[in-house]
Amino acid sequence: MPEKKGAHLSFNDRCEIEDMLKEGSSFREIARKLKVSPSTVSNEVRLNRVFFKPKALPTKAQSRCSKYRDCTKTALCHACSSHAAACKRCKAKRCWDICKEFDAWSCKQRERAPFVCVTCRKRGYCTFEKARYVASKAQVAHDARLSLAHTGIACGPDELEGMVDKVKRLLSQGQSLQAIWITHKDEFPVCERTFYNYMDKGVMGLANIELPKKVKYAPRKKKADGAFKMDLVGRAYADWLALSDTERTLTVQIDCVEGLRRNSKCILSLHFVRLFFQLYILIENQDQAHVKAALDAVETYCEGAFSDVFPVMLGDRGSEFLDFAKIETGLDGARRTRMFYCDPVKPSQKGACEKNHVELRKILPKGTDFDALTFDDVSEACSHVNSYPRPGQGATPIRLASLVLPANLLESLGVRIIPPDDVIMTPKLLGLQ
Repeated sequence: MPEKKGAHLSFNDRCEIEDMLKEGSSFREIARKLKVSPSTVSNEVRLNRVFFKPKALPTKAQSRCSKYRDCTKTALCHACSSHAAACKRCKAKRCWDICKEFDAWSCKQRERAPFVCVTCRKRGYCTFEKARYVASKAQVAHDARLSLAHTGIACGPDELEGMVDKVKRLLSQGQSLQAIWITHKDEFPVCERTFYNYMDKGVMGLANIELPKKVKYAPRKKKADGAFKMDLVGRAYADWLALSDTERTLTVQIDCVEGLRRNSKCILSLHFVRLFFQLYILIENQDQAHVKAALDAVETYCEGAFSDVFPVMLGDRGSEFLDFAKIETGLDGARRTRMFYCDPVKPSQKGACEKNHVELRKILPKGTDFDALTFDDVSEACSHVNSYPRPGQGATPIRLASLVLPANLLESLGVRIIPPDDVIMTPKLLGLQ
């Protein structure tokens, strides 16, 4: 019997069927012994039986045609001397060899249960093509049918062409397959994993090198543990871990993204971990004064809600962030936030922020001249990065942020929602290619 309910018949099951058919058992008796449905046994025998002709088949039996009685065909041979006589009575040529309408007569009893000739009383002298069930050949036929069912592409030519065209276009815009499937999984006939497999087999007209993450990064060198640059008692990472779960959840991670070494401009990033959302602000110099000015501007855009939006901030020990007094003090002189710092050489402690910089680097790769960037360029990059779908989210970061953050903040920084199919995650977004 099958190992579990609904499983395929095994070779031992087929051997049992063969033996019981020879004994004259019915499908119900066989099914009862194998503990399967009678229709399972019936379909198995009918689909996997084999046909053979008797070794010594009389000529008359070979010529047996289902249309013989009513056949009036004449002159099948072009050189026939008697066009009046019916070809079926010709003794010079065999009509069944040259007639295109020849339909061999088959035994009607063979097409009814048990579908084989093993118990037929006429099988000793019957001249019809015979059928029998052989377990070894039935297993081979089953395996071949099962293999064929899992080969090829499980969609029509039009569906395949439409899917490939859309994927090619979005890949050229810098989107990954993962992001594409988050947006279009209901439109495509196959899943993301299946598409990867098809690409590996070369049936999609796409190369693996076209996938953004197929090009691996070189391993980074490990840095030695750094030393504290200043006394940050009460503001270290361990102090941040001691905060309540709510405060840690609402923490905004702050960092700077740099361009060329000679550039003075840089991008200040503010990452809202709970929203997967990251704001980018272009500042003229990477120093404490310009970081302070940028946060002051953000406080103005928040229209009195800065403390609610940025209750706690976590950054690295870069010199531009070390004056926590300036960062924490608002325009009215009151404390607007609380600043904490990661341990030295531990960027992983604000890993969400660092991870999101990977998306920004798709548009502004290392080696980009940041001095040539404008406020509008950074706003456009911010809009596309935050409109890029992320796995495990019900909505894009920008849509989540628009429900939580002040509308004036997003509007003032020029951040807008980009339709998923219009998202471009390559330098050509800003004309850098």
